[in-house]
Amino acid sequence: MTLRLKYIASTILFCISLIIGGCKQANDMKLLSASKDNTSFEDNWETEYWSDQENYSDTLSASYDTRVLMITSDSLTVNRWYKKIDIKPYAEYKIYGFIKTERVKGEHDKSGAGFRIGKFPIENDTIFTGDNDWTYVEIQFNAEGDDSVMLECLLGKGGSAKGKVYFDNMKIEEISVPELNPKAVIDVTVKKEPISPYMYGQFIEHMGKSIYGGLWAELLEDRKFYYTPGSKKSAWKTNLDTLKVKKDSTMEYARAPIPVFPLHKNVLELTQDSISVVDKQYEGRLVFKADPGVKQINIALITKEGLNEKSFKVEGNRYIKQAFSLTPLGADKDAKLRITFQGKGTVTVAAVSLMPSDHIKGFRKDVIALMKSLNAPVYRWPGGNFVSGYNWKDGIGDPDTRPTQYERAWKGLEYNDVGIHEFMELCELLDAEANIAVNTGLGTAKLAAEEVEYVNGGVKTKMGKWRVENGHPAPYNVKLWAVGNEMFGDWQLGHMPIKEYVKKHNRVSEAMREVDQDISLIAVGFPGEWNQMMYEHCSNQMTYISEHFYRQDWHAGGLLTHVRQIPDAIREIANEHRKWRDSIPELKQKDIKIALDEWNYWYGPHEYGLLGTRYFLRDALGIAAGINEFSRQSDIYYMANYAQTVNVIGAIKTTPTASWLEGTGLVLELYNQEFGEIPVSITGSFEPLDVAATLSDDGKYLTLSVVNATHRDYPLKIEFKNKLVNEEGVRYTITGEHDMVFNDEENLKRIALTQTEFSIKNGHITIPWESANIYKIRIEE
Repeated sequence: MTLRLKYIASTILFCISLIIGGCKQANDMKLLSASKDNTSFEDNWETEYWSDQENYSDTLSASYDTRVLMITSDSLTVNRWYKKIDIKPYAEYKIYGFIKTERVKGEHDKSGAGFRIGKFPIENDTIFTGDNDWTYVEIQFNAEGDDSVMLECLLGKGGSAKGKVYFDNMKIEEISVPELNPKAVIDVTVKKEPISPYMYGQFIEHMGKSIYGGLWAELLEDRKFYYTPGSKKSAWKTNLDTLKVKKDSTMEYARAPIPVFPLHKNVLELTQDSISVVDKQYEGRLVFKADPGVKQINIALITKEGLNEKSFKVEGNRYIKQAFSLTPLGADKDAKLRITFQGKGTVTVAAVSLMPSDHIKGFRKDVIALMKSLNAPVYRWPGGNFVSGYNWKDGIGDPDTRPTQYERAWKGLEYNDVGIHEFMELCELLDAEANIAVNTGLGTAKLAAEEVEYVNGGVKTKMGKWRVENGHPAPYNVKLWAVGNEMFGDWQLGHMPIKEYVKKHNRVSEAMREVDQDISLIAVGFPGEWNQMMYEHCSNQMTYISEHFYRQDWHAGGLLTHVRQIPDAIREIANEHRKWRDSIPELKQKDIKIALDEWNYWYGPHEYGLLGTRYFLRDALGIAAGINEFSRQSDIYYMANYAQTVNVIGAIKTTPTASWLEGTGLVLELYNQEFGEIPVSITGSFEPLDVAATLSDDGKYLTLSVVNATHRDYPLKIEFKNKLVNEEGVRYTITGEHDMVFNDEENLKRIALTQTEFSIKNGHITIPWESANIYKIRIEE
């Protein structure tokens, strides 16, 4: 009897036993294969989008009421059919199925065809090669804390493979489901190391609409004419033939070539449209030099309601900064700025600027207000991948003379309007510390040391004198410096092997500390050999070590599965560094903590420019669960910088005229304000909830953070040990209609924060579904 016939016989016997013994478990088995009535490839099955879709097909099964999934390839490939399956957390499951192969050959002896169930390991796993008749496969696994699993049918398991493979009659059976009764036992007398205040840090990078088009108030694109007006890439239109526009490359005024325009028929007109304005005053400046024959300038702001125009006489042939202010005749998302020169001769135009008059030192007033609500203690700047190609000197001096450059990391324009001085002004506005990253990609030790001297040096130093000339006599005294960014990655400008990079890190760090021995240095970290080498060769030249992580939606789709990615990553990184602490002798007397200076989800639709990812309620719950994990790992994390603040994978989203907090931003705001600072002992079985407990800094309040990433309310039993705790308090809850809602310009509060009173009844509190909660309870004297 073949295995296929044995399976049919065993299934018949199983069904008979159910009829005799009752149908209690009859619904525990579910067909996963596409049914025979489904004439498409779908039935919730998907194929790898990047692979050759001609490799996939299906046909009717000869033995079952199903459709057989097939993959065929004449060349080595990694192809898969996959299906996302909802499961119950902590339950035991079996997945059954049949596989048949023809001429399957892998790129090595451990690659071929087979089944996979996402991240779950398979005991006695089999990879099929060659020719195999229908073979029955059974996989048993525990769901652990996940509420979804991905069944994958692969040609290319364990490595690339070719040939033909068939998959049929796949089913999932629920073996056992535990009853979950979450319970927390809290002992406020057992305290852990306080959570670092830097755990609520932020990160801003020069890319997309993070600064320009987001945080910075400038409305104009390419305001210093990197592209010739009238050309395809330029945001500016002109009445001239583009070929007649010349470039002044003498650097007499600006540190980059600037356009020289001849007047056409006694007129030069420059316009930029698609400017969003509201009914308030705007201020600007025009920087130019004109021949004596040019007599007048008209500057107009044009909306659908009409135009508001100012006229100015031209006097002299030197560079002039002409200030102006205009109030549009009504709101318009497609307003136009028009600049008209009248007379004879040529005009050299260095720069134009247009900002709302209520800007705060160049930054948007509304965005600054939201950043103040986040109350981040530290901001990392200017990158990110950006920093590995950045020369900080380009962002110094008169902004109108700074060069606009093509930025290679993210392939956009860097206007250099926001440099060190502007960033330090931002930190002052936000009452936050600066964490400045230096360029260890294309940069040198000398460039990094000069940057430290510019920022922190005395007025008699070479760079300190330059800082004084640029308007800031007092040193900024920045303590935190990041030595490079992600230099482990081949996407990084200046990337090099770790054996070479450890030498560069030490050269750069030594040069920086020769300038200021009191600075704290954050080294580039990455799990595995990179961390090992950095610790073994650079531990004397670092104060902290960085890590980065982002999580996507490449999982099986469940809410609990999605949320758990963040705390799991935080814990795994902590364990990685504990391992090296235990095994590397150089670290025994050191306490080099982790600076997690980029962490977030990164997967959703890019609605707000480059990487302007939209975030959903499920992402907010993940960030809350991440903060819970930080409290559990408080002894090893020094800093965490949510990446990023504005638009680019940001907690704040903007349009040109509006701004709001994402759900992730609401979580950061709430937890920074209300979650306690001192983690305390919390034991018990919390599943499926994520629970953490802290004390306020003064010890007067217990704060209990509970994330419920399920689709039902859960009662949580609470016991207190060794201390009297009030049974009433205040509950802060972040939730929404369902886990895929999001905030946007028209719906600012689909994800919202509410504050209510609560009481512990019969030792229980009920945790609402799909929510992040902080319960704040007074500790009795």
